[in-house]
Amino acid sequence: MIMPEKLSLSDFVSRRLHPMKVTIQLLNHEVEQNSDGETTSINSSLLNSVINTLDLFVEDYERLLDKTTAAAPKPAPAVERKFVGDDVKQ
Repeated sequence: MIMPEKLSLSDFVSRRLHPMKVTIQLLNHEVEQNSDGETTSINSSLLNSVINTLDLFVEDYERLLDKTTAAAPKPAPAVERKFVGDDVKQ
């Protein structure tokens, strides 16, 4: 995600926090619905989507910090991301 020039740091972070909040609610729901004592089951595709959502937030935030501190930008690692429903043909 590229940050528009007129967007403040706080606005950018607030906007990027929304997917984190959704992810937290999803994980809370999965723990409630799929827990058996000390063990919780979660679909691997769903877990991969959670991990990818967190990765995107961290990458965007690190890029933003690099920009604001005038550090040289670091290339983002090439990672193939798959989200729930990516393999569903429409």
